[in-house]
Amino acid sequence: MPVSMPVSMPVTQYEIALIDDRPFFETVLRYGVKQGIIDSAKLASINVEAPKGIVQIAEAFGSKYLRPEIDAARKRIVNLASLFLIQTTHGDLEAAAKFVRDNTFLTLSRGGSGLIKALFALPGYALLGCEEKGRVEDFLEFWSLKDKPIDYRNALEQRQANALEIEAGLWFGNSLGLSRALLEDEDVEAASVIRSAMLARLIGDQEITFSNQIEFATLLESIRSKSIVGKPVKPARKSKAKDVAVSPEIPEKYRAIADRIEQEIITQDLPQIKDLSASLDKLVYKLKERYFIRDHEVEDTSDYDALVSKEWTKITKGKTDIDSLLTMFLCISVEVTPKTSLAEKTAKTLIKKIREQGFKPELATAWIKNCAPHEKQEGLLEDWNSFLEEANNYLLDDWDSSFSGALRFLSDNCHIEKAAKK
Repeated sequence: MPVSMPVSMPVTQYEIALIDDRPFFETVLRYGVKQGIIDSAKLASINVEAPKGIVQIAEAFGSKYLRPEIDAARKRIVNLASLFLIQTTHGDLEAAAKFVRDNTFLTLSRGGSGLIKALFALPGYALLGCEEKGRVEDFLEFWSLKDKPIDYRNALEQRQANALEIEAGLWFGNSLGLSRALLEDEDVEAASVIRSAMLARLIGDQEITFSNQIEFATLLESIRSKSIVGKPVKPARKSKAKDVAVSPEIPEKYRAIADRIEQEIITQDLPQIKDLSASLDKLVYKLKERYFIRDHEVEDTSDYDALVSKEWTKITKGKTDIDSLLTMFLCISVEVTPKTSLAEKTAKTLIKKIREQGFKPELATAWIKNCAPHEKQEGLLEDWNSFLEEANNYLLDDWDSSFSGALRFLSDNCHIEKAAKK
């Protein structure tokens, strides 16, 4: 039975149909018979057609010889007919009853099947690229058992929104000079392309290419040095074009999407970008997945490190090999000036200090977390912890009075410069 609705909320027949517990087809039949729209001849015709359709559906999704499959097929055919009627007539009982009167029962169920296939064809995600959809038969099998029209309606609205966002993503991508072929090959979220274009509009630089991570980091660094004021945008506004990034040239059908993403940039991204307490490195790591970057791989990591992590670059001096880095971490843990290489004599002094005073590996761990480029931290911590698993055995071995074992260990794992032979 339909549930009662608040007086203040207008109720359409479509809304009533969505919350009626009975299959809409059943509701339509009852109404049609009561109003004299559907006569006994039509009911007899349905009684002849329905079993044929049920057997066909049972065979398509299982077996026509098993009772459970027949029962499921009966539900499917009624659900399909109900879906077609409610979508075609927008829940209008009189129109639906006349539709039943003027069409065969199999026409109704096939119509419902067609709607589900059309739903399948719409994108499940707003991705610019080929979406792996699976088999339409599996999709139809799943949706034909759903007996709540609101589920289909919600899915349809979401998938239509996805399709529109994909269109918008391609349009905004074109405004950045990105071809459709390139965007679809990248297989990225449409929102990331739109967000990139809207950021470019907000900062007044539509020549940005977003080619790679270094350029993205450079862009964020430049924004930090500028004064960018984002103003809230209302969907139906009369503000001047210069106040907002959403301008008249954007097609009307994409305006709501542009408004939404612009507000996300203003309320979520810009505060993070302007927060100078966060390192540029961590900022890039947080935001890069939200924007379109053509190449996430950084070929010259030293250039990127120098840009996003100045403390790291200052101490490493561009060294990236693990021996040099472990040498530096060891120095930090012993609380001496960090260096990426040690003379053999200095290494002996370091070992002696460790045996007398111990060392604090947690200092190096903390420094990695605070100063190392974010994307390298996990790997660096693994390397440092692996080093520590053996380090205690050699560096704290009192039996090794000549330091020969400890020096061999450091020579194998760190950058130790041996004294030149005279």
